[in-house]
Amino acid sequence: MKFRDMKLRSKQKIILGLILLIMAGVNIFAIRKMAAIKSEVDELTRNWLPRAVAVSDINLLTADLRRSQLQYAFADDEESKEELRETMIKLIDQINERLDTYDTLRTEAGQLGIYSEEEQELFSHFDQQWEAYQDLSFTFFKLSRENKAEEAADLLNGEARTVYSIFSSDLKKVVAGYEKNVFESAKRADITYRSTRSIAISLLIGTIILSIIIATVFVRLIVRPVRELEAAAGKIAEGDLDVQLDIGRKDEIGALAGSFNHMARSLREAKKNMEMQAEKLRAQADKLQKANTELEEKSHILEKQKTEIIQKNLDIYAAMEELRATQEQLIMKEKMAALGSLVAGVAHEINSPVGTVNSSIDVAGRCIHKIETVLEQSRSIEEIRNNEQLPRALKILKDSTHATLIAGERIATLVKSLKNFAGLDESAYRVVDLHEGIDSSITLLGSEFMQNIHLVKEYGQIPKIGCYPAQLNQAFLNILKNARQAISGAGAIHIKSFLENAPAKKGKQIHIRFSDTGRGIPADKLSSIFMFGFSADEKRVKMGSGLSTAYNIVQKHGGEIRVQSEVGKGSTFSVILPLDL
Repeated sequence: MKFRDMKLRSKQKIILGLILLIMAGVNIFAIRKMAAIKSEVDELTRNWLPRAVAVSDINLLTADLRRSQLQYAFADDEESKEELRETMIKLIDQINERLDTYDTLRTEAGQLGIYSEEEQELFSHFDQQWEAYQDLSFTFFKLSRENKAEEAADLLNGEARTVYSIFSSDLKKVVAGYEKNVFESAKRADITYRSTRSIAISLLIGTIILSIIIATVFVRLIVRPVRELEAAAGKIAEGDLDVQLDIGRKDEIGALAGSFNHMARSLREAKKNMEMQAEKLRAQADKLQKANTELEEKSHILEKQKTEIIQKNLDIYAAMEELRATQEQLIMKEKMAALGSLVAGVAHEINSPVGTVNSSIDVAGRCIHKIETVLEQSRSIEEIRNNEQLPRALKILKDSTHATLIAGERIATLVKSLKNFAGLDESAYRVVDLHEGIDSSITLLGSEFMQNIHLVKEYGQIPKIGCYPAQLNQAFLNILKNARQAISGAGAIHIKSFLENAPAKKGKQIHIRFSDTGRGIPADKLSSIFMFGFSADEKRVKMGSGLSTAYNIVQKHGGEIRVQSEVGKGSTFSVILPLDL
């Protein structure tokens, strides 16, 4: 079938489909190119830039650490050294945090295939040098604590300086590689963007031109025969009923021309009957007018319904916005509730008995009021005895008093533990029971901290000793915290005390052992656990001062701390104090 003989609807579909196909091709091409640009940008922003920032931070932090160590080596007063020690602790923690971040990004980059062998070699070499530099830093701390300033300075300016220079060079090479990759990615994205824009503009212009041509041809196919039909209709309107159209097409226009010719013949035949049909035509005109009026009314109704639907959509949108705002408020309230729960947990140990006291006092007040009412309303002792409310009120008052007493004892225990722990009664040297100090430390840790921990206390018969109780309590608290933090989930802590003869010298010693079922400490780290700034977790050595503080306190009391540990089974810290301090 020829195109000119097709139905108009088919012609419209073909032409519209052709235009849509061309436009779809242009859009698909542009989308694919924009996806390529997005891929370049995503690769750049999701992994390259965060890794570059992490490595740059590590480079800056290691430089700050190196400068702080040099300042520490030449500091001549303890206050400055203490500030520098705290600064170095924070710097090493920040470096290790950046290393953890980089490890995560490096794993993602390896999965995406954008982690180069050169970067892997450089960072592996840096990691080895950094571990070596940390070991040298621990040695530097040790020499400084032993007052070997010259040896510490020589170490810092010798081997440590060489190691620092090596891994600093590695970091600079990694950063330079990132700069090169970022520049190349941006350049590729720019080239892709420019080529895509040029091609898309060209295709768009071609599509517009082709659409104009197709539309022009299509319009000519329709308008020309329509004009012929219009001219023939004009002649008929003038009274020439002999008009005949010769379109020569089989589409709707051809059918319309055939209908027109048939109409002309019919008009000629009907001309004679025009007067007879005039009345009927007027009647039909009235019907048409009525139908038109109804259509207009329905059109107005539809327009009104359309307006109502639009308004309802706007109302729904406003309701959705309000719902979204309410949802955000609920989320914020949940966050604040979670924060409040955390804060409430800290004060729970004291707030619970205080709440009990307040409740019991309120109940007691109501019972006393009820008793006073009974006494005022009763006229004789016999009437008071026979009143059923009086015994019930007295029983409730007795129960409330008992609950208040228990809560008060709990508060007194907490206050006593706090006073005993901090040594508020007397911060100087005095004779105390070490068991009370241990119990105070356990109480202050709280039930939340000791949750899922089976605590076993095996106290032996040990005498009271003279000491600085606040300091020893701090040491016990630090050791207990270390034991709890070493346990992931449920576990056990065993505390045992006993008296033993001191080997190779006169007198006796008090032994207090703290054993846990935690992760344990590697054998190669045992010699460093009491050094300032040491603590260990499952992944990396970090800086802390809990065990170092406990070690110094026990040493100040003429004692020592021994440790035994096995990875995967737990650790035992033994505090040994002379009986006569």
